[in-house]
Order: sequence, then C-alpha cells, then structure tokens
Amino acid sequence: MSSSPLSEDRPYLPDDFFHQELEAGSLLRIDGTRVAALSVDFIHTLHFALVEHCGDAAQDILYRGGYEWGLQDMIRLNRQLHDEIGGGNFDLWQMDAKFVLESWWTTLAEAGWGACQFDFSRLSRGVVCVELKNSIVAQALDGADHPVCHIYAGLFAGALSFFERTERHAVEIQCQALGQESCKFVIGPGAEVDNAESRRQQGASAAEIIRRLG
Repeated sequence: MSSSPLSEDRPYLPDDFFHQELEAGSLLRIDGTRVAALSVDFIHTLHFALVEHCGDAAQDILYRGGYEWGLQDMIRLNRQLHDEIGGGNFDLWQMDAKFVLESWWTTLAEAGWGACQFDFSRLSRGVVCVELKNSIVAQALDGADHPVCHIYAGLFAGALSFFERTERHAVEIQCQALGQESCKFVIGPGAEVDNAESRRQQGASAAEIIRRLG
C-alpha cells in the first residue's frame, strides 16, 4: 500500500486502491475483493476477435456482458450497504439515486474504467444520461467510425435496471473513439433509447438528442 496520503499535489497511483498477493497470483481492492488487470491491447484484441467470430452479434455480446456485470455489481453494493447501514427494512432503491449510482461507479473509476457524471433530471420518467471520460474501450478502438462502448452501455443499463426494478436499456450517442471529448449515453425505457439511437443515426448531435428527451 502507498504510504503517501491522497492529495491534489500528486496523481492517484495503483497502490492507492489495489494490492498484490504474489504467492496467490491475486490482485485485490482495498476491501479485499479480487479484480483482474486488463491492458488496452487486451480490450482491442477482444473486440476484434468477437467481430471476427460473431459478426454483428459481437455488439450484443459485449452489451449483454456489461448488463450482467452491472446487475451483479449492484447486488454486491446492495449487500455492502445493507451490512453498513443495517436494518431489516433496508431497500437500496429507496435511497437517493445519485448516492447509489455514484457509489457503484466509484470502484469502477478506481479500477481505471473512467470518470462518470450522471444526469438524474429525467429520472421520474426512468431516463438517466451519463457522460463518461477516459473510456478504456474508446482508447483501445480510437479512430472507429461508430460508437464502440457497448460494454459500458450494458453496465449502465444493468445498474439502472436493478435500481429501478424494471428493465432499462442504454445506447451510446457520442463516443471518444470518434474524436469527441467524452462518451455520452442515454439509459431508460426501450422506446426512449430507440428514439435516441435513431436520431444519432440521422446525424443529430448528443446535445440535440438529450435536449429532445425533454
């Protein structure tokens, strides 16, 4: 573990969040949960291997993998908060959405999956917008001609589905791999997401798509 406290005077280092158990071949978070270290080259190879072997189905495979990951992460967070807060009447979905989803994303940000900002202004309609910076998928597939962060879209959809207790979908409407400053996503009911994707394909900007969400 790093002996230096976190501050604005130095960047965060891997040892601030992880430690290795070399004899067991394990990489662990500070809370003891096991993680895997993936390189940008691995992400690049994974995507191209899936496209080569699965064709157009590769996008759905990545999305569904992210969706299940998001669900399982939220189940873990639900147990963690239950243990910390206690009480037999505890329900994660009764808590503030901002607190829950930002708490969930914190461990992913620490693991290098990027920094997120969540817009909950449309949550009453089941719609959340997300801005993501430093997507590892966009970094691996820089120069693509279409949005590539399908696993992130699945992650967000799975997490919001758990919190809302009903299935939510997600689509990326802006991607750093296309030269944008950040990736942006719309998560919500199928009809809202389908409309957002249709407008993106028609050439609408992310700002216009989000504005038309109301």
